[in-house]
Amino acid sequence: MDLLTLLLCFLLTPKYVAVWGQESGNVNPNSSSNGSGKDNGANGGNTSGNSNSNSLLKLRPSTPSITHFVNDSFIIFCTTITQKDIDIKWKDSSGAARENTKGRVHIEKKAGLLALVFEHIALADKGNWTCEALSKETRKKERKSFELLVNQKISFDSTEMVQSAREGRDATVYCLVKGDPSPEISWLFNGEYINTANSSKHKKLSDGLFIKNVTQQDAGEYTCRAMRITPTFSDSDQITILLRIQHKPHWFDNDTALLQYSFVGGSVNISCDAMGEPPPSFTWLHDGHGISGSNYRWFYADYGSTLQIHVRNDSHFGDYKCKVANPLGILERIIKLRKGQKPIGPSRFQLKRAFTDGLELDIRSVKFSSVPDNMQTIGYRVEYMSENEFKYCAGNWSYAKRRDFLFHRDGRRFVVTRLQTNTTYLMRAASLNLAGLSDWSSVKIFATLTNLASHTVAQNFIIIIALGLISSASYTKYL
Repeated sequence: MDLLTLLLCFLLTPKYVAVWGQESGNVNPNSSSNGSGKDNGANGGNTSGNSNSNSLLKLRPSTPSITHFVNDSFIIFCTTITQKDIDIKWKDSSGAARENTKGRVHIEKKAGLLALVFEHIALADKGNWTCEALSKETRKKERKSFELLVNQKISFDSTEMVQSAREGRDATVYCLVKGDPSPEISWLFNGEYINTANSSKHKKLSDGLFIKNVTQQDAGEYTCRAMRITPTFSDSDQITILLRIQHKPHWFDNDTALLQYSFVGGSVNISCDAMGEPPPSFTWLHDGHGISGSNYRWFYADYGSTLQIHVRNDSHFGDYKCKVANPLGILERIIKLRKGQKPIGPSRFQLKRAFTDGLELDIRSVKFSSVPDNMQTIGYRVEYMSENEFKYCAGNWSYAKRRDFLFHRDGRRFVVTRLQTNTTYLMRAASLNLAGLSDWSSVKIFATLTNLASHTVAQNFIIIIALGLISSASYTKYL
């Protein structure tokens, strides 16, 4: 019986080599892909993915473990040594065969190979994928497997970039982080690291940063930083969240003039600035009534409002109330607009000194004893345009540049700076007092100097001597 078995093995060996070993051409007849020839399960046969001269199957790429991120695309090929009477198929980690030729994960058959195509990798795809071959003639199976490792890139899902918290209450800055493997989270406030491990103020939560008893000092930028390091890769990402602290309105500044002046025919701007979160609304009242009419204009910002009043008659004087409100509180302020006196225009307006980049002006006005002290001139306003600008704007002075000179700040020296060299300018001036602006002076024409003209006479002669145009003796005689 032993002799018969040996004979049968001898007779079967050439046929086995012909079918299973065509690729190498030099196969050991005493070896087989499975060793014992038994079915070893999903990972049976040669499951490492490494090439073997006796193996029926090859995977390309042949790496045993392959790492990809969610939404990556990937193709792996399973090739057979022979194309004759071989049935091959791909199985997922649950052992189910994949036979569909369309879809997110599908197979594509080509001559001598079977491709497994991942158009968009999902987290559910991770695990062992197996290529299985079955010889129809010998009913012999062989399998090769690879492990698909799937990582999810760090993302911050629907984290809001601007968040709010109520002053005096506990709050959470939410940071919703996704990633597989899960990243480690750290926090920064206005660029400075927050040590949540040793803080009674801050605590790190799974979905954000807890802040105890928030105040205005807690408003600012919070950076949620995600980082992970694994044996196969490392990455990080971050998002910056602006935290606003909700609070009732409070005045933005306390130096607003609560008593202001104007005159009939003049105009005045009265302002009301207040901080609040959410940004407050601004409402104006005149002597307790709503304001309307073409002589009023309103300008609004997040934290302020300006009411421009064109005074056409005495009825426009009075008390103007600014009302500031948000859901957490209300503020009110009254600005008194009283009748003043229109200032007298400048009695002198001329050029005092020219520079290459500026002009010093001589501006004067007469002080009248009949004018109350609080209506005396306190400074001047100068408007100017270059000759080219004046022509381009068709003489429209609303496009002119402006400079205000106040006696308490500038003294009696009036220098217009940052002008262009060797350029002609058109200028006009008006007097300022607490009630507003006088009529404009007549337009004057002044010009800045060239670079050479800015030198003194002595400096100019030294330059001429250096150029050899005259002798030093002639220069001495000239002096």
